[in-house]
Amino acid sequence: MKISLKRILLHLLFWAFYVAFFGLFFGKYGKNINLHLLETSVMLPLIMLATYFTIYGILPYYLRTQKLLVALLALVFLLGSVTLGERIFLRLINGLPITADSLFGVTYIYLMLETNFMVGIAFAIRFYKIWIRQQEEKHLVEKKNLENELNLLRTQLHPHFLFNTMNNLYALSLENTAKTSEGIAKISDLLRAVLYECNEREILFDKEITLVKNYIDLEKMRYGNRLQLDFSVSGNTADWSIAPMVLFTFVENCFKHGCSLDPEKPFVRISLDANEKTMTFAANNMAPKQGKELQLKPGGGIGLNNVKKRLEILYPKKYELNYGSNNCCFEVFLKLLR
Repeated sequence: MKISLKRILLHLLFWAFYVAFFGLFFGKYGKNINLHLLETSVMLPLIMLATYFTIYGILPYYLRTQKLLVALLALVFLLGSVTLGERIFLRLINGLPITADSLFGVTYIYLMLETNFMVGIAFAIRFYKIWIRQQEEKHLVEKKNLENELNLLRTQLHPHFLFNTMNNLYALSLENTAKTSEGIAKISDLLRAVLYECNEREILFDKEITLVKNYIDLEKMRYGNRLQLDFSVSGNTADWSIAPMVLFTFVENCFKHGCSLDPEKPFVRISLDANEKTMTFAANNMAPKQGKELQLKPGGGIGLNNVKKRLEILYPKKYELNYGSNNCCFEVFLKLLR
């Protein structure tokens, strides 16, 4: 264990406080400062022994084994033995006889309290430092676990996105060969953005909007003039960042679970607004006829569940997400707070 100079100086300062406090303070009342300083200095090694054995021996033993009774018995025995040793040394330097009756009494209790005072201070400091370290380690473990979960969620998004875009490409190929080649170019741009720009914890809000617009362009190729689209962005979006593909997933679901159910008259309405404190996203589309939930098919809710988990990790208590359907359309609303 590496011991720093700062740590050594702090320990020396701690014991200097002990000598000054008990030697000088109590020496004034005894009207013999030199004697009290001598007595305090003689007791110092014994109190240091009790202190360091407590904080580096008994305390770690209890924290490791949780055997409270054993730790308490060891502490009582240690403090009692050290106090007895102090009593013997004090009588020796004062030239007093050592007898069984003279070792115990009021002076023994006073010495016990003095020893407990210093051990108690050191114990409190050491326990607090251990608690702080444990909290930091716990925080690091939680942070690492969250990062691992985020990475896992991101890896789930990529194949999910690829599966959906391939379905779009297949739909285009059934309609128009010219559209297929153009669609491949669009999908290539989307894949490049997803693979190389969406691996960060957060991306610029404008990048997310660009990703959404590119996807909408791809869907326009599929539905053409049949698509009734209302897409608006307002406010100051340049100052915001967001987890990648959060809004994209909602927009993708609008087309996948809404427009595909009514390919003749598909409609999608999307609005984004940002200010200094909040960012809001709202979208609605044709309601699924098979049910009121978005998870229409086995595995169909991967995107939405993924987004919900990432929002919980990245924006705890700083987001509001509502979604559901009425008789005509499916709606989703997301609000993020600074």
